[in-house]
Amino acid sequence: MIPGNRDIRDGILFSLPFMVVFALFMVYPLVFGFYISFFRWNILGTPAFLGLQNYADLFRDEKFWSSLWHTVQFVLMTTPVLLVMGFLMALLVTGKSPLKGLMETVFFVPYIFSMTVVATLWAWIMQKDFGILNHIIRMLGGEGVSWLTSESNAMWSISIATYWWTAGFNMVLFTAGIKQISKEVFESATVDGANALQKVLHITIPLVKPTTILCLILQVIASFNVFGQVYVMTGGGPAGSTRVLIQYIYETGFSYFRMGYSAAMSYILFAIIMAISVIQYAVLGRRND
Repeated sequence: MIPGNRDIRDGILFSLPFMVVFALFMVYPLVFGFYISFFRWNILGTPAFLGLQNYADLFRDEKFWSSLWHTVQFVLMTTPVLLVMGFLMALLVTGKSPLKGLMETVFFVPYIFSMTVVATLWAWIMQKDFGILNHIIRMLGGEGVSWLTSESNAMWSISIATYWWTAGFNMVLFTAGIKQISKEVFESATVDGANALQKVLHITIPLVKPTTILCLILQVIASFNVFGQVYVMTGGGPAGSTRVLIQYIYETGFSYFRMGYSAAMSYILFAIIMAISVIQYAVLGRRND
């Protein structure tokens, strides 16, 4: 056998198990989900072809639009804050502090916890009558706050839990970006009389812009896919004020068994995320170039 052909055969054999799993659990569900979005199907019955009716119906669905708006709200509340937090954390762990190793561990540890653990923990912390947060407020002479049962506070409360949970991931990315900056650049700036703030503003921030773009795109995608912390902490309440689109898709498919309609909403969400990501990369990437 020709050596080159043997290498190709071995490569195919080694990659075949992964390709089979990928096809079964990624490609097939994607294709089948798109296919079923053109049908009325309740899982048990026979699918009935509707054409584009599911897509037409969702544009007239007030719950779809309100859930999409709540999702956008969450994206706007979390993305900028998480980018700033991740960058500031990265500055601390790449500085000269003798505690930077400890800080890196403390900042990143929350990210290794599961979503369910984090959401349950913060739901307990923010519990109105017995939560530790309101207990501290009362000790200081204040009144307890309805963190999760007030329409004006619930989404912010979920966002706070998300800050604590996911900022460490952005810190890791920013830390890698900062460490790639040559030390000679900072040394030259020191010789020229630049202080710490000037170095951050005129050296660090411009040179980590590719990392910032990456973090922004990843964070927007993650925020648009929010579900777990909302479902555990508020269940979409109060009065549907925190019901996000993924939760509405889940309820439509697995509570009301409208699988075709939920599939159609899923692909609309996919299209929105794809469009925003492409626009972000095109605009910010071009500016970076």
